Amino acid sequence: MRLFVAIAVPDSVKQHARMLRNYLGRSRPDIKWVEYDNYHLTVKFLGEVNSADLPRLKKQLVLTGEAVPPFYLSAGGLGYFPNSRRPRVIWLGIKGELDKAAFLGERVDAYLGELGFEPERDHRFHLTLGRIRTEDNLKEMQKSIEQLETRDKLIGFKVDRFQLMMSELSRSGPKYFELGSFDLKG
Repeated sequence: MRLFVAIAVPDSVKQHARMLRNYLGRSRPDIKWVEYDNYHLTVKFLGEVNSADLPRLKKQLVLTGEAVPPFYLSAGGLGYFPNSRRPRVIWLGIKGELDKAAFLGERVDAYLGELGFEPERDHRFHLTLGRIRTEDNLKEMQKSIEQLETRDKLIGFKVDRFQLMMSELSRSGPKYFELGSFDLKG
């Protein structure tokens, strides 16, 4: 099973992301857009995991939730990976209590490290809007971003749980399934 740990985002953030996607799509850039139901914040990508390891994995994630308190984040602002000169991914930024979000990432790394998972090099929280395939109409889209009045609008939300997700890849794109939800109780 291909697994990852994620923070679900509320519909208010998904709707804002969809509005941005629709606006940016007017310039017809060659982008593989993320589907509405797939919007999330990745905490840790685990890769291929044997289903027999699932009970131990979930137990460690329960312990993680017991060590981390709830926190608040906001979604807003657009950016690119690796940068605006050579963009490959367009994302919606995450602000707010990032130190507490990073603490969640560190605790996930620590508890799953006991099972042999390598720690993340950097926890950069963002919501991926799309992956840029070619530079077709890319400059036009970037001009649209500069003119976007709501590009810095922030949508706040409380994070009081996180999820273990399974990803199934297909030609039409990935499908995500929740395998467990873990409350933040620290």
